[in-house]
Amino acid sequence: MNKRFELRGVSSMLSVQKVWKPSNLNEAWELITSSKKEGVCIVAGGTWLRTQWEASLLPLTTNLVSLENIKEMTSITESKENELMIGSQVTLADCLEDKRLKRYTPLLIKACRKIAAPSIRNQATIGGNIYTKAGDTIPALLVERAKLVWFNGVEIEIQSIESWLIVSSIKQEVRLLVGVKIEIDEKDQVNFAFFKKIGRRETFTASLVTIAGKGSIREGRFENVRLAAGGSFSPLRLSDTELELGNQQMNLSSIHDQIISEIQANADPYASADYKKIITANIILSELDQIMKHTGKGVS
Repeated sequence: MNKRFELRGVSSMLSVQKVWKPSNLNEAWELITSSKKEGVCIVAGGTWLRTQWEASLLPLTTNLVSLENIKEMTSITESKENELMIGSQVTLADCLEDKRLKRYTPLLIKACRKIAAPSIRNQATIGGNIYTKAGDTIPALLVERAKLVWFNGVEIEIQSIESWLIVSSIKQEVRLLVGVKIEIDEKDQVNFAFFKKIGRRETFTASLVTIAGKGSIREGRFENVRLAAGGSFSPLRLSDTELELGNQQMNLSSIHDQIISEIQANADPYASADYKKIITANIILSELDQIMKHTGKGVS
């Protein structure tokens, strides 16, 4: 059953916002697609939206749809298909406390730990972090080959996060993000993994560059390497760099230029595009160089 609350907020003038709390996906879909309701906005933890409203980057909407009462969106479950399903409304703090995520997705744990202050992590959700397309969890999820679970009003759709990032840059679809699926691979031959975040200050800041990587070294060669980067530019898998690493013995001389050519970064008031590319390449090379010297260590 839908529950409705009213909030009063201040922008340029006093405004009233209605908060709707559907109990299932169908109710939520009806609310966000109803032509009878104007100014509908989905809200999760609300941490990102609040910053947008306070900076007048987004207008206050009349109707807020909170998804916190939808069971499959607020829990972490393990399926018979050896997959972890993280509901989109699960908070970053809850992710940090989950023993299964700690065991199977250490990169995601590392990413969640690097996001904002504890008080924000208690509210911010993994779905909200993904939906901004700039969240620190995205490079980690790209490396984990995560899949997004969507509800389109009729049925559930599954889409890789990599595909969504590409497609959503071209067109926007009206869908509900139900959760994130990550495959559990007990036989995954990984002997290194790393996650790095570079901000404009030491703590609790928006990312300049966020990097994740994992793979293995066998008989003097990199194998099954997965690399991803994001932050202040569109997150992406560094597929060409991965291929380059897999085609040679542990020689990093050609990798720096390959990373720079693959990153698609734009300048902003804080850093040039070239700086973002160079710092990304430098960090990845530094990590791989350390791994070559200390093979077998875990998340750095």
